Amino acid sequence: MSAQVILTATHGDREGHEFAFDGPAAYVVGRCVDCKIRLPGDDWTVSRHHCLLEVDPPYVRVQDLGSLNGTYVNGEKVGQRDRTLSPEDAARAAQPVRELHDGDELRVGNTCFYVSVVLTPPEEGEPAPAGCAEGGEFLYAPGL
Repeated sequence: MSAQVILTATHGDREGHEFAFDGPAAYVVGRCVDCKIRLPGDDWTVSRHHCLLEVDPPYVRVQDLGSLNGTYVNGEKVGQRDRTLSPEDAARAAQPVRELHDGDELRVGNTCFYVSVVLTPPEEGEPAPAGCAEGGEFLYAPGL
């Protein structure tokens, strides 16, 4: 079985863009040119290095990197820098990590992403992996 994580921009300047992840990697989201997922440079609601996505399909986690405006999952703030800290000091402060699931909404500044976790059934004759119900139906459960 293979899996893919897809982030689809549903709001903001990148609306309609899809970012698909097939393998394990870490991606910085922000407005700086060195970010793997670059948001518009003129969107001042997004920090230069806003948050980190750790992807290992079907799993994906997000961690705020000390952004001034925070990172949100399903409307809940999951990290933000204390306004009394400089960006450099905030980058050294530990921020919580939040696991994302199929159907979640991730908001970074003015950009919202819909999170999709797509599981591909195994080829015929391939043994059913953990999390696979009788008859080949796939069940997505965190931790499988």
